[in-house]
Amino acid sequence: MPRSAAQANGSTRPQITLEGFTRISERIADIRERRLPELVPLLVEHERDERYVHEYEQLLAEAHEWEGFLAEATVLPAVADGTQLTVNLGTRVLVTLVDGTDSWVRPVHPREAFLDDERISMDSPLGKAIIGARVGDAVEVDSPVGTWQAVIREIDVKG
Repeated sequence: MPRSAAQANGSTRPQITLEGFTRISERIADIRERRLPELVPLLVEHERDERYVHEYEQLLAEAHEWEGFLAEATVLPAVADGTQLTVNLGTRVLVTLVDGTDSWVRPVHPREAFLDDERISMDSPLGKAIIGARVGDAVEVDSPVGTWQAVIREIDVKG
């Protein structure tokens, strides 16, 4: 069974990028400061719609879940110089995909992968393949549709 980047370096805590931490924190704040307060008046109506109760409970559970996740997470340090030579968790990478297109990707913890189109789960086939790779490496991507090759074109040390 493949080990995650956190397990490989001896930590069982999830590792996320600073941007991921910030965006998830903003999601929690939006739920707690805007979404839940908007629903409260609808919950106390005499003939309330139970869908509002359900939505309130779902949002509350989501906020609790994200807060628990962030409490356990370790925020990865930002890369400030050109010393990073390999792809790591949170690294922004330009890869050439099997169809010949270039795409910027950033392998991250699976819970952070939803934040934008650039982030991919470190547990995805491409995420697993590029961790540890260097510029110029052609990596084998073992996917459900078969094995294909991706080429590491650039590592963005600022991003």
